[in-house]
Amino acid sequence: MFTSESKEKINSARWALVYLGVTVFALAFFLVYDRFSHGVRSAYMTWMFAWPMMLGLFPSLIYWRFKGIPRQGRLSANLYHSGVAALTVSSMLRGIFEIAGTYSDYHEWLRYAGWIMLVGGIIAYLFQGNMRKTIRRR
Repeated sequence: MFTSESKEKINSARWALVYLGVTVFALAFFLVYDRFSHGVRSAYMTWMFAWPMMLGLFPSLIYWRFKGIPRQGRLSANLYHSGVAALTVSSMLRGIFEIAGTYSDYHEWLRYAGWIMLVGGIIAYLFQGNMRKTIRRR
């Protein structure tokens, strides 16, 4: 039991570091892009770093700190992390398009897909406990 808990803690800490890196990269990307945008700004580009920070870094830190919380399964983790990535990239694209003064539907489709994956990951997380109980009963 001890090795399982330590592996889960290491995995949570690893994801926290990954999301910290993505958050810092998104902030640096905004600062560089803002420097060369000739004073034109977009809220989507400015707050792009908030997606990985709020949806990735903070939950990973909570998992890392509190060991009593059930961990994500493979399906729920993959869906959730893909949703966070899609929302972050969608925000970046919308910011780029607004700063450039153009329009495209692609970032909207990516945003919808991101929300679907994010919610799907949360639903899979909520039902994974019921699935494990059903498998154990058999």
